[in-house]
Amino acid sequence: MDRGPRTYNHDFPDLFDAAPRWSVRADAFKLSPKFVAQASEASIRHVTDFLTSLHIAIVADTGGVQMDSPTPVPGECGYGVEGYARPGRNQIVFNRWKRLGREVQYINFDEPLSFGHHYHGKNACNFSIQEVAKRTAVSIAEIRKSYPNAKIVDSEALATTEPGPQWVSDLQQWLTAYNQAVGEYPYAVIFDINWRRPWLPTVRAATDLLHRKGVRAGYFLDGAGPTDAAAVADLKKNMSDMDAAKVPLDIVMVANWTPHPANDLPESDTNSLSGALHDYMVKHGHTN
Repeated sequence: MDRGPRTYNHDFPDLFDAAPRWSVRADAFKLSPKFVAQASEASIRHVTDFLTSLHIAIVADTGGVQMDSPTPVPGECGYGVEGYARPGRNQIVFNRWKRLGREVQYINFDEPLSFGHHYHGKNACNFSIQEVAKRTAVSIAEIRKSYPNAKIVDSEALATTEPGPQWVSDLQQWLTAYNQAVGEYPYAVIFDINWRRPWLPTVRAATDLLHRKGVRAGYFLDGAGPTDAAAVADLKKNMSDMDAAKVPLDIVMVANWTPHPANDLPESDTNSLSGALHDYMVKHGHTN
């Protein structure tokens, strides 16, 4: 969607053309919270019809940590913080999707543990892990009024504000609290990795913990740099480093939320996001 000067991939709508300029090889496609909540009905139909026709599962991204007030309150915690949702908001959004006849296979929560508990910046709530789980459970109940069978995916920033061992301990507490509040574990946890910090021991320990609980583990494959070429080169380096580590991960999400690469298309451009996806697919044997 157009976010004015903060729109990084202006060709996003072209991904869903009748004759797309990419190979459309993906098991699932994650749609941003802004698209999920604010896209026009025509855009929602166009994008989801395209994905469904190619048997690509829809992942709807949204905030999960419930705030206290349905309307803004001066000085409230969570205001303007990523990963939060006002009471009833998710129910309204997903009722709309259901009314449009859209199938949503996965709900991705935008880092509830990270922003509900670990984040200590402006308007931080500093909730306990148990409180974050209780508030997230309310959002899940709202969404499941429309999509009772949707699988819940939890994306989390990997050890960005605390040492790795403490983060893994917090993750274990989070899984326990989540299970108690929701009645099940999340389907998967996706690591949002700060590639500039030591990440491998934490990824190994967290993946082992998740697998012991029967939860899938994955990571966001992204890159950063001052140019398209630099960002894609960084993404490919991160991919190679993860491959070399041989961590038994279940899910890879090729993603971008920075100014570079600036274009999603065409796939023939090795410095586009679809070009990077194509490179990943070829290197991992997904050529059909």
